[in-house]
Amino acid sequence: LADEVYRFDKDAEVLYKFDHDGVRIEVLQKGEDCDKKAEEGDMLTAEFHGFLANGYERFESSHDSKKPSSFKIGHGYMIKGLERGLLGTCVGEKRRLHIPAVLAYGKIGDGKNVPPGADLVYDVEVIHIQKGTIPPNIFAKIDLNKDKLISREEMGAFILETGRTVTLRGQSEIDNVVNEIFNLEDINEDGFVDLSEFSGPKKSKHDEL
Repeated sequence: LADEVYRFDKDAEVLYKFDHDGVRIEVLQKGEDCDKKAEEGDMLTAEFHGFLANGYERFESSHDSKKPSSFKIGHGYMIKGLERGLLGTCVGEKRRLHIPAVLAYGKIGDGKNVPPGADLVYDVEVIHIQKGTIPPNIFAKIDLNKDKLISREEMGAFILETGRTVTLRGQSEIDNVVNEIFNLEDINEDGFVDLSEFSGPKKSKHDEL
């Protein structure tokens, strides 16, 4: 992925492919060190290039910052499809991730280069994996009644408890934040966010990765 201008190669050789949790994964290059595979909580350093699936126009790239990008997986910092698609990868591996809109920026887009409802494709090559710790189970903290569903009221209560800056702006600002979260997370639009929809940390150290 070291080309100065990286272009989408529709004819790239696919070594093998599989589906994982809604993401179609194509392995374009095998890893060099697969004794250590990416798990939730790890810090990954990677070269990546994101394309709109319709027409393959590139909308973001690690080359834009002139250096590889580093990010933690399992913390909800990345779009759902990227986090799911990079679990189990190893150093030197290059993956092409086909990510549906519901696991990307959904029906609202990113407000810049990704339009509403856009499916995405990412080419990602992992350069380094730093083993980390499993992040706290935030889903369990928000789910006060333990029914494995997060309601708007529970989300609002969590923001009220933890989001001091937002809280100081008043209830209307809390409601705005909850609405933004549910627009992204409530994929089936049933008024709740379940475990499969939640993009933040949701595993305990006893869960299987």
